[in-house]
Amino acid sequence: MVPVWMLCALSGIVLLCFQKFRRIGFYVISVSTTATLVSFFLSTAILYFGSRINAQWMGQRWAGVVLMAAYLLAIGIGALIGALGGFLFTRKVLRRR
Repeated sequence: MVPVWMLCALSGIVLLCFQKFRRIGFYVISVSTTATLVSFFLSTAILYFGSRINAQWMGQRWAGVVLMAAYLLAIGIGALIGALGGFLFTRKVLRRR
């Protein structure tokens, strides 16, 4: 996830240098950054809190499988939520006049 974010941030910085593509550059940077951050924090929260809750609710047998599935799901869902949030935030900030 991080190498893709670096590639997007670098391409967004390059796009900022051209007047015609400046808006797209802002979108590329903000959407990829918020998607990465939300994905990271959500998946970390799942690992942190899930390890504490999972062992109590489920038997030791399925706790690890459920935790890994929730972790992988949180990465994808966090990326989608972050990308949507970054898009809406940038759209609000860069309104046409």
